[in-house]
Amino acid sequence: MSGPDPSPDESGGGGPGSKGLSGVGVSSLIAAASGYFVLFIAARVLDKPDNAAFLTYWAALFFVIGILSGIINETTRAVSNSSRLSGPATGPPVLAAGLGIGAAVSVAILATAPLWADMLFADATWLVVVGISVTAIAYAGHASLAGAAGGQQRWSLFARLAGLEALIRLAVVAAVALLAADLVGIELACMAGAFVWIAILLLSPGAREAAGARSDVPARELLGRMGHSLVSAAATATLITGYPIMLKLTTPGAEYALAAPLILAISLTRAPIMLPLQAFQAVLITHFVNATGDRAFVRLLKLLGLILAVGAVGAGLAAWLGPTIMLIFGPDYSVDPLTMAALTFGAALMAALTLTGTLCLAFARHRLYALGWVVATAVAFAALLLDLPLLDRVYISLLAGPLAGTLVHAFAFRGRAMATPSNPSTESKDLI
Repeated sequence: MSGPDPSPDESGGGGPGSKGLSGVGVSSLIAAASGYFVLFIAARVLDKPDNAAFLTYWAALFFVIGILSGIINETTRAVSNSSRLSGPATGPPVLAAGLGIGAAVSVAILATAPLWADMLFADATWLVVVGISVTAIAYAGHASLAGAAGGQQRWSLFARLAGLEALIRLAVVAAVALLAADLVGIELACMAGAFVWIAILLLSPGAREAAGARSDVPARELLGRMGHSLVSAAATATLITGYPIMLKLTTPGAEYALAAPLILAISLTRAPIMLPLQAFQAVLITHFVNATGDRAFVRLLKLLGLILAVGAVGAGLAAWLGPTIMLIFGPDYSVDPLTMAALTFGAALMAALTLTGTLCLAFARHRLYALGWVVATAVAFAALLLDLPLLDRVYISLLAGPLAGTLVHAFAFRGRAMATPSNPSTESKDLI
């Protein structure tokens, strides 16, 4: 099956998808700005203890969304490879597979909620849990459609999905806040964006075509690979979006209730680096899949150098401007320059881990991809258990965890073992 020709609104001049790729960058900026505004609204509407509770909920919601984002990565790879086959793809429709996984995650949330819900959520616990479980199914559909769009290089569609999902969430949160809603009302409003893909599917012929994309492998193998992606995405989400949950589990309640400025600073320093990178992850997967010879390895090294340079410059800027920016959220949100700098460079190390993992995933080293993120999460969590002041534990955790995971991924590059792209017929086993 040959890849789809981009429609006029999905291509643009300068080659297929050039306009759409710029749209992915714009959508990542929209997503970052929308997230900032949601956090700003919550900080201004809620008092500090309620905002600490909201930030924990925000982490839990995006932990689930982060896990299901693994569907995007594997679906992008599967559809991208299926477009390279000489005949029609015979694998299952990726949208159906993704929705099935979303339903399974939803059931798992409801089944396990008695073990953790009361510890995380302050009010209307079961209402929030049910909302998150429904959101899991909805976001699985979003992730499947986005992955199919990425695999077919429909980058304008991919960008619309990401941008509108964030904007709808912001709009509903703002509307609910204007109605003087309490903590639970704002929490439930955050779930709205996960359903926007349904409207796009109804209105866009290109989206409906992408929704019919099939995998390059049979259903059992696709689900197995998605399982690996979800496991690694769970570790990824734990370290990136679910970090406040780890902090809550390892910090006395009274101390955590006063930690809203630190938790907010962690979110704010990560977004400028991580959101654009995560938005372009599907682009990078197709970029690496289509590489030949040593090109994928060389591209990785250049990107790593760029990320670390941005992190170093960003750390300096964060130390200079960060404390002032934090005060926009209110006089109670004071954070010192060293903390802003350390958190920003820690975000750059997280981005480096994401890049090395993306190369592993593009070359179907799913187990090694997962192992790197699991090791990073375990090291980060272990650091939070140290008998040290809160800030020291956070510094060590956010620096040592990503470094450990990156070293695990680097094992895959020994002797440039991944220099030749894998394909459905010659794919080798994971290198562990």
